[in-house]
Amino acid sequence: MSGSDLKALYLAHRGEIQAYLDRRLRCKETAADLTQDAFIRLSEQMGRTRIENFRAYLFSAARNLFIDHTRRQEHRKGEPLEMQEPGSLEQPSPTLEQAAIANQQLSALNEVLHNMPEPCREVFLLVRVEGLTYVEIGERLGISPKTAYSRMVRALDLLKQGMPN
Repeated sequence: MSGSDLKALYLAHRGEIQAYLDRRLRCKETAADLTQDAFIRLSEQMGRTRIENFRAYLFSAARNLFIDHTRRQEHRKGEPLEMQEPGSLEQPSPTLEQAAIANQQLSALNEVLHNMPEPCREVFLLVRVEGLTYVEIGERLGISPKTAYSRMVRALDLLKQGMPN
């Protein structure tokens, strides 16, 4: 496979791979780095083995990179402070006021979610908690991705209406 073929694959799949990682990591920079790593793995494997489905390979590589990254982060939590990189220290504990505000927001969120129609709540949790795509949700629930998207839009509207500013 030529460099132009790899570039075409990168242009075709970078966005969805990066979005997949960003949903799980909640960090655009790390998601971008791991996306590049997934394409590096792909380019290294292309000369060694025959890859039937490049998109599936990329998602698998991204998932493995995410798992590796998460394990490293968990491992680092147990390291002595002098072994950790500068700037990697945890943020200070929230103030009592910040904790009270967060508790109020959490209570409001729980109430809105509790009162939300079950189909909307289910899709919302699958997207926001499990990080699934609308296609994955559709496959899991036996609905179309468009229906999953519509339910998510409705859930977000209900959240917007029910949450204090």
